[in-house]
Amino acid sequence: MKNVLIIGANGQVGRIIATKMQASDDFNPTAAFRKEKQKTFFEQHDINYKIVDLEEEVDVIATAMEGIDAIVFTAGSGAGTGLDKTLAVDLD
Repeated sequence: MKNVLIIGANGQVGRIIATKMQASDDFNPTAAFRKEKQKTFFEQHDINYKIVDLEEEVDVIATAMEGIDAIVFTAGSGAGTGLDKTLAVDLD
């Protein structure tokens, strides 16, 4: 079974991927999102999760990836966040 980290899992695409993987015998998904209040969906669907802010230092993000075999990246900076945040999340 592959351990998969889904970054940006609270978005529409991320939630679909997380629930499909959770239903599969081939994957052990872990949802990654930035706000504590976003955990309810994943708790209700018995999906592991980690709170990870992509604006943190690289070593903080790397720690969240320990034990992970693959990463699915569905995160975006969100509408109206400004160029600085868009570049920090989407480019870096």
